[in-house]
Amino acid sequence: MKKRSTLLALLITSALLLLAALFITLGQDVTPRKLRQPIKDLPLALGSWRGVGPDTPLDRPTLELLRPSDYLLRNYTNPQGMVAAVFIAFFELQQEGQIIHSPRHCLPGSGWQISKRTEVLVPGPQGPYKVNQLILTKDLDNLSVLYWYQGRGRVESNEYYDRLCLILDGLFKDRSDGALVRITSVLPEGDKRVLPQQINLAARLIPALNKLMPPQ
Repeated sequence: MKKRSTLLALLITSALLLLAALFITLGQDVTPRKLRQPIKDLPLALGSWRGVGPDTPLDRPTLELLRPSDYLLRNYTNPQGMVAAVFIAFFELQQEGQIIHSPRHCLPGSGWQISKRTEVLVPGPQGPYKVNQLILTKDLDNLSVLYWYQGRGRVESNEYYDRLCLILDGLFKDRSDGALVRITSVLPEGDKRVLPQQINLAARLIPALNKLMPPQ
């Protein structure tokens, strides 16, 4: 029974990926959706968190790989002295060669490995949002990474469901805009304070970003 369930899950996943690829390759007549305001206009104050230092530009190879319509890489710090790197990549139109990449495939590298992956809940006005947490390890160092997909009125953790929604929204709403949002912090061994503080930041970041995103 377990083998059948695993096979069914693999078949469903493969079908969704093929549908997404077909949709993007065929180039449906989808209209790019502009941001209300540039991502750099994300507030420097998010609850008790404050943006520090200048925003960091991405290097050319990364930009050529991701090809976002707009992006932001900014450090935030809180009164406890924790630092969180916020990365947002927004796409007006997702199409072949210009689509959101899963951090599960992009983050591992330079010796970093994913040691744990789970979903966590972020408080929201209409109920909690589900987002992903990755623990990356390298030698004795650890990083905690929260990430999710945001846009078209949704906050989604599951990349396959997000791909399905991308297809349906392209067909029925004439749009495929969306953003990848990521929060990264150093995770000292045994420190249980990092995740709650990242969740606290995510709870303020999601509605702030919604104000910049294209209208639903």
